[in-house]
Amino acid sequence: MPEKSLLDVLRESVFKVKSVVVLNLLRSLIPPRSNEPQTSRTVLHRDGRRETFWNVLLFSMVLLWTFLGMCFPMFDTDFWFHLKTGEWILETGSIPAIDLYTFTDFDKPWIDLHWGFQVLITVLYRLGGVPLVTLVKSGVITTAVAVAWVAGGNTLPVWKKSALWILPIICICGRGNERPEMLSQLFLAAWLWIAASTDRRPGLIWYLPLVTLVWVNCHALFVLGLVVGFCYAADALIREMLNGRFGLEPRTSGPELRTVWIAGGLVALTCFINPYFEQGALFPLTLYRKFSVEKGFYSANIGEFRPPIDFVLKFGVGNIYVLAESGVWLLTAASFVALLSVRHRWSLFRLLLFTGFSHLAWQATRNTNIFALVSGFIACGNFGDCRGSSSGLSASKTDKRLVVRTKWMMALMAGLCVAVVTGWWNEIGEKNKPFGLGEAAHWFIHDAAKFAGHPGFPKRAFVAHIGQAEVYVYHNGPQRRVFMDARLEVCTRQTFEVYNAILMAMAAGDSSWQRVFSDGELPVVILDSRSNPSRAAFNGMLHIPAWRLVFADRTAAVFLPTGLADSLHLPTADPAPLMYPDGPPKKNLTATKPDVAAKLQEHEHEF
Repeated sequence: MPEKSLLDVLRESVFKVKSVVVLNLLRSLIPPRSNEPQTSRTVLHRDGRRETFWNVLLFSMVLLWTFLGMCFPMFDTDFWFHLKTGEWILETGSIPAIDLYTFTDFDKPWIDLHWGFQVLITVLYRLGGVPLVTLVKSGVITTAVAVAWVAGGNTLPVWKKSALWILPIICICGRGNERPEMLSQLFLAAWLWIAASTDRRPGLIWYLPLVTLVWVNCHALFVLGLVVGFCYAADALIREMLNGRFGLEPRTSGPELRTVWIAGGLVALTCFINPYFEQGALFPLTLYRKFSVEKGFYSANIGEFRPPIDFVLKFGVGNIYVLAESGVWLLTAASFVALLSVRHRWSLFRLLLFTGFSHLAWQATRNTNIFALVSGFIACGNFGDCRGSSSGLSASKTDKRLVVRTKWMMALMAGLCVAVVTGWWNEIGEKNKPFGLGEAAHWFIHDAAKFAGHPGFPKRAFVAHIGQAEVYVYHNGPQRRVFMDARLEVCTRQTFEVYNAILMAMAAGDSSWQRVFSDGELPVVILDSRSNPSRAAFNGMLHIPAWRLVFADRTAAVFLPTGLADSLHLPTADPAPLMYPDGPPKKNLTATKPDVAAKLQEHEHEF
């Protein structure tokens, strides 16, 4: 008999994991057997089948709502550098080791752990463009929710579990972008499910190195798996030592401690199986420093690095996603109180998870989705442990009440689905996630980036904001480079500080910023139409005689040195389209042409 190849073994392993997940999912939806006498067994069997049908239907509605909530036009600018890098990897057959896209940090190492994700979206983009990428993103994150659902609280009625997951799903949808973190949510959910299932199936622990191997080659957040693993190992050790004391459940099942340590060691070693070896394994520490030690600088310049409290203080509590995140934290905290009050028990594993992921959520809003995913798992687990074994009612009455409540919850889920599709949900949210596919209208600077890549234009570009620099990179890199882009793993804080200083000088109409480029040619300047610093810089650039506006549309303005513009025979462009990126208000459609620079200054605070 021929030996099995490594590929065959991996395929069999993945198939086994999928089978176990599906079986656990079905088990969580099927009501437990009743202890009623044989005379009523037929009626109970029929009621049980009816309850199972409604449970499956409700669970499907929850997932449908999650999927639909992720289907909104793409507006994340990071997508374009990921796509460009994926194309570069497929074309060259290699993974980048040094920076490809900037002329300031071109000699800096680039630890691109996202390469697996980048290849994936490049293949998807070639097959179906942005719409297919968005659909796959929605499916992946919805699957992550399904796996986390199965992982915790399987003793809860499905209607209660659905109610507990509403707030976490709102948070997850609020940050459902086409980024590597979409895969991280799936891998994190897999870790949670395996950790919660090892009491019944100890052998599942050996799949963790396989999950880590894929994760470490897709996203730097693979470290979150290690966080879950640490919490699990600490819980196993302390429960074994205390043996049921201090309100902890005694450890009577699951893998032996020796097995836990061996599996943990294999997971740690697997982190080094990436193109950058120890640099890749330790790379999460670099990122963590940026939103912890250097938090003051980066949170002041990048919105997703700000803690949620900053948004509350600035915009109030009216934002539905901020409210949902607060509700998730309060609900999860209440689940610990409920478990301690009802059962006089508490879970060290869940408490450690809640503490760690609450810390991440408090540090930066970019961690909201992973916090919500973990909190949904924790809350369902705690409330599930609170559930008694008997309700005091006959089984038939209980089944009927459960079916009625399940139907009511289904009606709520159907209403939420309708709200997403009709656009009502977007209106009460941030108004940037209308239901649909493709790219957000007039959002990306495609035309400006293509225009700036014409022959004769400088091969260096200063693009603001840094996210839109990725669009320029996609159309023109790596042959043409930018001053700075959004890859904080490459661009240094010093580069960022100079970038901000240049924007401030531009806004003041001060041409001294050109001295930064005294070692070479002046760059083409591209300023987007939406961000405050870019709009201020646009106003200032209009008053610097040595520069000419040569292109303007609703997304961006392009400036060239006047001498170069003359040599390319480029006249001054009309800046009017920049005034209203989303189109002029109806009341102004017939108005006379205003002073555009004055209007931009007047409306600057709105963007």
